[in-house]
Amino acid sequence: MRPLHDFVKKMDSFFNESFKQMNSQFHLKSIWVDVEETDSDIIVKAELPGYKRDQIHIEIIGNRLRISVKGMDNEKYSNSKRQSFEQKEKVVTVPFIIPEEETSASFQDGILKIFIPKKNSNRKYIDIEE
Repeated sequence: MRPLHDFVKKMDSFFNESFKQMNSQFHLKSIWVDVEETDSDIIVKAELPGYKRDQIHIEIIGNRLRISVKGMDNEKYSNSKRQSFEQKEKVVTVPFIIPEEETSASFQDGILKIFIPKKNSNRKYIDIEE
């Protein structure tokens, strides 16, 4: 199963990098997320430059993690200034119920990191008979 996991991760990386470049060209706004898996945790990293800790909201809904940000967007043009309210969100799904008490998050230098422990995942693997 590992080769499939590696393939999916490479495809995710390809599309994330491609869309990041498109984002900078077309000034699109989205939350860019990278998901890593270790033996003990799933680590969700979200790039949120320009946001403050109090503008970020994290919600656990079963096996889904919802990251949302709200804030003001100030754009300056040559003769005027425009201000608008913006809201972004990203939902990440994991293959088990997220333990609320053990899940933790940190925010530093525009990077949000969420640590979801896998120890309480009741995942079972089934052998395929011949």
